[in-house]
Amino acid sequence: MKYEIFINGGFANIPKQYKGEIILPNREKKKLLEILSQKQEPSQEIHDGFIYHVKIIDGNSEVKSVYDEHNLPLSVSDFINKALSKKGK
Repeated sequence: MKYEIFINGGFANIPKQYKGEIILPNREKKKLLEILSQKQEPSQEIHDGFIYHVKIIDGNSEVKSVYDEHNLPLSVSDFINKALSKKGK
């Protein structure tokens, strides 16, 4: 599946954008798509925190959501780390 991750905010507010493709086990992919389908909005009280925009494209379906440091689910955080670690290889 394809992904796009856009991270902005932080003290310096230097945006970072990542695009790529990753293969996940079906169970992990299903859980991730389920979590991303639930609408989340970043807290308005975040100052100098990161905002995570995550978009997944799997076949004909596209799912996207926005999180901040306070409401970022562990499975989405794990996915971001996995995707970014693959970029370094």
